This record gives sequence, structure tokens and C-alpha cells, in this order.
Amino acid sequence: MMRHMTLGAVLTLAGLLGYGCGGGDSSSSTVNGAAGSGGASGGGGTISLDGAAGSAGIGGGTGGTPGSGCGGKPCANHTGNKAFNEPGTPGNASSLFGSGASQPAGTDPIKEPAVVYPNHETMFPINVSRIHHEWSAGTGNDLFQLEFVGPKTTVTVYTSTPNWQPTEEQWDWIAESNRGASVTWTVSGLETASPAKVWQSKPITLLFSDAEVEGAIYYWSTGTAGVMKALVSDPIPVKFYTDPQAADADTCVACHTLSRDGKRLAVGYGGEKLRQASVPDRKTILPASGQADRKMSWSTFSPDGKLLLIASDGKLILLDSDTGNPVGPNNGEVPLPSGKQANHPDWNALGDTVAVAMATKASGKSVSNGEIALIPYNGGNWGTAKVIVPSAGGDDNNFFPSWSPDSKWIAFVNAQGGSKDAKTAVLKLIAPSGGTPKALTRLNQRVNNQDGLIDLGNSMPTWAPSTKPGIFWLAYSSLREYATLRPADDKKDQIWIAAVDPAASDPGYSGFWAPFQSVEDGNHRAFWTHTDTDVQCLCVDICGDSLDNDCDGTADEADCVQSCGSKEICGNGKDDDCDCVVDECVVEICNNGIDDDGDGLIDENDPSCNVPK
Repeated sequence: MMRHMTLGAVLTLAGLLGYGCGGGDSSSSTVNGAAGSGGASGGGGTISLDGAAGSAGIGGGTGGTPGSGCGGKPCANHTGNKAFNEPGTPGNASSLFGSGASQPAGTDPIKEPAVVYPNHETMFPINVSRIHHEWSAGTGNDLFQLEFVGPKTTVTVYTSTPNWQPTEEQWDWIAESNRGASVTWTVSGLETASPAKVWQSKPITLLFSDAEVEGAIYYWSTGTAGVMKALVSDPIPVKFYTDPQAADADTCVACHTLSRDGKRLAVGYGGEKLRQASVPDRKTILPASGQADRKMSWSTFSPDGKLLLIASDGKLILLDSDTGNPVGPNNGEVPLPSGKQANHPDWNALGDTVAVAMATKASGKSVSNGEIALIPYNGGNWGTAKVIVPSAGGDDNNFFPSWSPDSKWIAFVNAQGGSKDAKTAVLKLIAPSGGTPKALTRLNQRVNNQDGLIDLGNSMPTWAPSTKPGIFWLAYSSLREYATLRPADDKKDQIWIAAVDPAASDPGYSGFWAPFQSVEDGNHRAFWTHTDTDVQCLCVDICGDSLDNDCDGTADEADCVQSCGSKEICGNGKDDDCDCVVDECVVEICNNGIDDDGDGLIDENDPSCNVPK
């Protein structure tokens, strides 16, 4: 099903002290272990479903052409009913549930199961299959029926444990065959010694993306005191920087950023000292030979990667990313309003604006009483900073702005108190034009299917790269609990991911735990960027959508085209569908079970098929 391969075994560097962007304790880094049994009680209220069903709209298709939803290969496309019996379940499990009297949810909350994880209204990428499912058993129940009902399939799983993780085949039936849509998941339980009654859980809705979610996530881990790398589909990460094979492998690196095309990495090396390296070969670019170390807390690249804007002691300094030399007057220092400092810069994909956290004090890693401001940029000239999210006074603080891939929205953090280790932190959305920020209620407050939870420390948002309009994805750090596998931890945050629909009244879907990370470590600053394995990248930029369609870092470039066709036109010498191949004209072959020409018709149902000789 999945195109991506595991990047490698996770590396453990014991005894390193944690020097993270916001702190965190040190611990060993281990591969995520098997799910445990048991389960906390579910329940809690619900909130309205905004856009729960319908297309995820992140691009792709379902055929075997480049840019399709399954890595250029046909997606699983099952229909109908399918049952799976997990090891250890009795052979007559189906009969036991079929003959028992069904007790609807709410009949007896003590006896009926309750879903703990995933959360109601979570959207998953179809290329993430190792999702832990967990529920409270209900008194006396020792056999469970999981039923996933979608528009194309109904999948039933029988298991004797109150937790389950799908195989790739099961995920094909549940998720990939219902891509772009939703399924309803219900857990039923019974006592095999007295199976007269079948107790049902309250159903929840799970949604699936229309296509793979691409790009690599680079994040900081307390376990290795370095930057880890993983595709969202990977089971475990690999340590990326410092290079585990290099002489400086034990040097701690922390606050990091990457260029939008994924070719450059900037980190705080051995403390708040700027180090820039190439990706993927990790060759040092800055400091250049003979250059002194330059202090840096946070940084951002221009969309083309040629400029690097760093924050240092409340100042913003623009550097040439190749030479490290300051760019512009006043040794590259960006003009700020009198009495103001800035931190947490983020450059948009159009290249014309930088978002910052601005305050009277914004030095080091911290911001107090911050406001979100935009600073225009045009060919070396900086405009006047404009505040779009002011501080409400008192302890109100706004920081960590992050541009959406289409430059039309900014995710930011609001908290009461300082930005470092802020338990009160929540994520919000704001348009560059300002106005009232949008709350992300499900994303911020829904944990283990309980609503209204606070003080979860939701912070450091970064967006997945996108080459198509529609649903976007946001990675963020959070102190929240993860099912019963990991309790809430005030010292160690972990990485969570949520789909975002900016047009919805509640844009954030419920979050899910990033399954590639170690459950023991503190993990944060999940910077998401393009990789050279992304197959949804086009060969040209499309004008006017503000997205980086060709994955080179910059949106709406001068050589952009007005549109791409849905199909290639044979013989005209043009790449009509923008898939990097001119005049590719695949003919349908009968009797191979594949839609070779991508027109939705398979084998003899396609009038253009050729029977192989």
C-alpha cells in the first residue's frame, strides 16, 4: 500500500543533557513498544461536527499516475463487507455477537465499552496505518467487536483485548478504500461466559485524507539531544543532526528550521550558536571557514533558501545563507518599532512577508506579552511592522506564528504568561488581514474523547507542505496524555498532528499522536518540509493559488502556468497535466486488473483496452 520505506533504526545516545527549544528532561530514546491493555474511562461531551464528512481535498486521485494518492501506484479500492478475527479470539465470535441482545449506548455506562483513542472527528492521512485503537472494556466484557462502517466498506474486527492496531491489509479496507470520506466506529463487548447481552459504545467518526500527506518532519528529541527525521508514515525516526557518524555526534543541537524546499537546515549548535547544513548530506555551510560563531535563537529561510533571517537578543538579522554575511543596511538588522523586540520569525511562501512575535522583551527563546506582527519585505527593503494580534494586556501573550502553505493563514500560540513551557498555550488561526482569531476547539481541548480540557501546553505549530488547495495539516507539541500509553507530562511534550480546514467554523480536527516518535522522550519543534521523494509535486507552479506546486520553496513564481489539465494530450509536445512527462500516453491493457490509463475504467470495461499477446 505505502510507498515510503522506514528511514532506519532510531539511535540512542545515553547520558546527553536535554537542551531543547523550551526545555525538557533527558531520557533514553526507544522504539515505540507494543500497546498495553486496559483503558481509562471515555465519555465527556461532544462538540458540533464541522465538515466531518466529504473530501479531504489535498490532491491526488486514485489511479496509478504520478501525483496520485498512493505514491504513483493504484490505491486499495475494496468494497463490501470484510471480517477479521484477531489471534486469541474464539472461532464463534461472530455467532456470539449475532445471537446476543444488543444494548444501545447509554443503557448502562458501567457495562458498555467507551472509546478512549482515537478521538471523535480525527482525520488521518491514508499513508499512516499504525494507529493505536483503545477503549475501556466495560464491566465483565472479555470479547469485543469493532465495526467500521464507511461509504464503500463495512469492516468487522473481533478481538479479546481492549486495544488493537490495524495491519496494512485492515487499513486498506477501513481507510484507504474510504479515502476522502469518513467511517463510523463502534465497539461492542460481551462476556463470553454469559453472552446474552451485547453492550455497545457510543460511536465516533473517523475521517481519512484523499491522498498521501507528504514531506518529512524534523523534530527535536530529548532522547538524542538532536534533530530527528521521519516521514509521517514511518514507524520510527532516524537521527538526522548532528550526524550520528560524525566526530561531533555528541554535540547537542536544538532550535531548528528548514528551508521550504527541504534543502537547508539551520540549528542552534552547542547552545545558541548558528550552524547551517545542507540536506540530506549534512555538509556545513555556516559558519563559513574562518567565521566566528553567531548567536541565534530562532530563524527562518526565504522561500528560495537564499536568505536566512535569524533572531538574536530581540533583534532580527538578515544573512546571505551561502556566505553568512549580513544583507542590507545596519549590518542586516531589520528595523522594528521603537522599544520593540522580535522573535520566532516565519517567512511566507510568497516571499513578501515575515510574521514575528513582537514585544518589549523577546530575547533568547522567550517572549512575554507578545503580539503577532507582519513585516513586509520586497527585494531587500523592509516595510513597517503591522500588528495583527495585539496582546490583551496583563499576562496575555502571543508567539510562534507559522504561515499556512498558501500564505492565507497564520497559526499562532496564545497563552497566559511567558512563552517557555507555557501550560496554558492554545493554538489559533488568524488571516494576514487581521480580525478575530479562529479558535481550534477540537484540536486544543479534546483528549481521549473528553472535551473542554485545558492547560495542555499546545505550542510550536508548523504546517505540512502542500502543493494543492484544500485540507491542510498542522504538527504541534502538547503535554497531553496519549490513550493509556503515556500520561500527561508537565515536563515532556510530544508531537501531535491534526487536519485543518480554515473555512470551517472550528478549523481544527481532533489531533492524533505522531506514531513515529518514542513514547518516552520529550519531542517538539516538528518542522515539516518537502523532500525529494514527494510525488505530488508538479513540474511547474500554478499561478494565483499561493501554493508552492513545484516544491522548490516559492509560490506563484514568474514562470507559473494558469492551469494544469486533468489528462495528458498525446502528440502535442506539451506536459498538459504537469506531471513532468511530455506525451506519456498509457494504453489500457485488458485482464491485468489495473486501470492503466487512469480513466476510471478497468480491463474490458475500457473500450480502448489492448489484449496482450
